[in-house]
Amino acid sequence: MQRCGTMKTPELTHGFEIDIDRCEGTMSCMRACPTHAIRVKDGKARLIPEQCIDCGSCLKVCPTGAISAATLTIADLDRFRFKVAVPAPALFTQFARSDTPELVGQALLLLGFDAVWEYALDIELINRAIRDFVRRWNGPFPLISSSCPVVVRLVQVSYPTMVEQLIPIDAPREIAGREIKRLYSEKLKIPPEEIAAIYITPCQGKSISILQPAEEVKSHLDGTIGISEIYNDILFNIRRLEGIEPGSEGDSEPRKIFRMGYPEGEFHNLSESHYLPLTGLTDIINVFDDIEKGKIRNIEFLECHACPGGCIGGNLTVENMYVARAKKLNLIASIPVPTKEYLLEVERRYALEDFSLRAPLNPRSLEDGKLDLHERVRRKKKSNELMNALPGLNCGLCGAPMCRDHAEDVAAGIADLKECVFISKDRIQNLKKHYYR
Repeated sequence: MQRCGTMKTPELTHGFEIDIDRCEGTMSCMRACPTHAIRVKDGKARLIPEQCIDCGSCLKVCPTGAISAATLTIADLDRFRFKVAVPAPALFTQFARSDTPELVGQALLLLGFDAVWEYALDIELINRAIRDFVRRWNGPFPLISSSCPVVVRLVQVSYPTMVEQLIPIDAPREIAGREIKRLYSEKLKIPPEEIAAIYITPCQGKSISILQPAEEVKSHLDGTIGISEIYNDILFNIRRLEGIEPGSEGDSEPRKIFRMGYPEGEFHNLSESHYLPLTGLTDIINVFDDIEKGKIRNIEFLECHACPGGCIGGNLTVENMYVARAKKLNLIASIPVPTKEYLLEVERRYALEDFSLRAPLNPRSLEDGKLDLHERVRRKKKSNELMNALPGLNCGLCGAPMCRDHAEDVAAGIADLKECVFISKDRIQNLKKHYYR
């Protein structure tokens, strides 16, 4: 397996892998990529690392299964002395209504975890931090939630002038990882590095936020396991637990976590009348384009989730998105009134901890940004000239998603103009040889 099938040696890590041996060059991934980060050369998918935002669109459409998420397995955790599962709220929507959060947590323990972290409190802390940040903010609106790592990377790559509008507050999962290390290290008298804080993720986008956070600092978490990876094992353990009377400890507070990662899950942080929830990259990109053009006004806050329907539509989930949504609504409706002890703990931790990102978010440095002005002008003029020779049909048979991409690749010296089937008949013959052998 070749890591990401890159066109050059990258400094960037990505949350998926391309198995070059399994890749048949069908171009499905290339056409699905929203940032045009994939080319198909010599019948194999190749990645342009700096343009990839780890949305997982390619993973979902690959017909041969050549693209897979770079997540962990339970066996990978054996090197740790103490293992803590941090389940995404979406995990609890994947099972039947009768399968309570506590039951799912007990099933995780049977898989080999030593503890399951109920991070409702961490989410409440982050919500407070967001509200306080917005009250002090005197910069441009709308502010953009940074909870979805794919959206953060989309802004860094495609909308660099909007980076300062990303709310610089850490994700609840990171705050949970930090507290897990502190609490269990103190309690068990073992070094933090011997404690595994593992996020049970609905998408591979969360994986990259741990492997290589957008702010370029080390994550407090130690990795991810995809929901689809352990779904069957959890379901088997739930059935084993059926009929066993659950304990009351921890049964109430877990239900508070279900708002995060759900459309309209953060609206209470700002005025509801100046708030816009968005899901799906196509709609997010359309709105971001309108923001750049100055067409969207009187919106304070954008809550954006790259996956359709939010995290319940992640590419590592199992349940039908609409069934999962119904389960989530049921869980939200059953959220209990917070206990006095819970509220006191929120107050205590909020006064003591810092919830801001540990480093600023910056626009990503793309390849053309590393060139001197003369070379950038030369390439721009050359690609504009080449566009006159190309048909403008964006068929993708050259191995680039659009004619403009092919022209820019040719101008950069990494493609041949004759790879266009309308310019060279040999290209058609070569494609036939490859795909009809």
